[in-house]
Amino acid sequence: MSKVLVVEKTGTIQALLKQRFAGDRISVDTVPVIERAMEHSMATGYDVLIWDAVASKTEQSKGLELLDLLTKNSSRTYIIVVTDQWAGPIRLDRLKAYAHRTLTRPVQEDEICALVTQAFLQQASGNGVINHRETPIPLEFEGMLGVSLPMQEVFKRIVEAASEEISVLITGETGTGKDMVASAIHRRSRRKTGPYIAVNTGAISSELIASELFGRERGAYTGAVEAAKGHFEQAHGGTIFLDEISTINEKAQVSLLRVLETKTFRRVGGEKDICANVRVIAATNENLEEAVRQKRFREDLFYRLDVFRIHVPALRERPGGVALLTNHFVPHFNAIYKKNVRAIAKDTWPCLRNYSWPGNVRELKNVIQRAVLMAKGEELTPDLLPLRMRTLDPAHTIAAGQPGPIHVGMTLDVVEREFILMTLAGTQGNKKEAAQQLGISRRALYDKLKKHGLL
Repeated sequence: MSKVLVVEKTGTIQALLKQRFAGDRISVDTVPVIERAMEHSMATGYDVLIWDAVASKTEQSKGLELLDLLTKNSSRTYIIVVTDQWAGPIRLDRLKAYAHRTLTRPVQEDEICALVTQAFLQQASGNGVINHRETPIPLEFEGMLGVSLPMQEVFKRIVEAASEEISVLITGETGTGKDMVASAIHRRSRRKTGPYIAVNTGAISSELIASELFGRERGAYTGAVEAAKGHFEQAHGGTIFLDEISTINEKAQVSLLRVLETKTFRRVGGEKDICANVRVIAATNENLEEAVRQKRFREDLFYRLDVFRIHVPALRERPGGVALLTNHFVPHFNAIYKKNVRAIAKDTWPCLRNYSWPGNVRELKNVIQRAVLMAKGEELTPDLLPLRMRTLDPAHTIAAGQPGPIHVGMTLDVVEREFILMTLAGTQGNKKEAAQQLGISRRALYDKLKKHGLL
């Protein structure tokens, strides 16, 4: 049985965990002060410790002493610390030396449950030991934030893609961060010391796309008064990221296919082959399989690009994602605009959580930027949010439902794995509830988790 110890005076977190993990083999104990936690943790091996840190200097000192003892004597314990909004009395750098994760009040239910779930999953997948400093579950990974199962899967796929010299196709809605995934792959690859060239092909006219990508010779066309290198030459020895790949025209598709097949290209108007020592990463917010069926995108090029696929989930598909990113963006824009927003008003959170975020992370960032800029006091109140979020139309709520990451072209095994991940994310890791939703027994769910390498 997995064991959780909660240090809090209100009992709120304990009640939440007991409700969310009802039916799982999990026990949740609670003590009101950190001194009691020291006694309990030394006598009983806990898998997770959650400390709702208070402002008392004595409490802080004893709490840090406990965390120090735990990291030395109980490497299996995953530590979560809850602090005041962004400027708590405990220095974050001291906390981070011990805690795996620090959360700020008010604690968001999805976020803390996702962290507990991830701790259990990591322990189940290994030998029951969490190495505090070397293999923590990533909350921040290459500049991206995420604790949900879908985002953890993205992080895992990035590491896998970076280890191989293969073409990668990144799919996902506009604003999900596909460009960040591409740059993360480059930074972790053997080409990290080479150039990284990002090209938004959708922003280039069809007449100029070939010369922009492959360069031109002098006199190649009217206005080409001198020769110029294209993006592929500039990316020699590194990586080129082609965003909105579905927008390139037929002629450019043929040239790109040739690059992928022969590793050579020619400048527009040129007669000499040029070596393309470049790794290609492409991204699209469109269903390329459908574009192939409609004869708008070459089938052979699609298969060349779709060697290794990474799907970036929409923000509404990331449990705890809105709270996590909001708590990240507010202090960021506080510093930029010299503001002092220290808390999110209680009635602001429903507006943020219930909105479907069609513009995803980019839209959330813009909303928080505007709200902080307009804020007059220390609270981010609902009136600082756009009207569309305060008067939600049913079509713009999470309940309206949106397509998930499953798509045509996946094998049945991959579809099953993706659907299990989606279901677990929707139940915040509650395997009993997930099994019920899937219409199978918990034993069958565990067998499938093992089959797909999720345990």
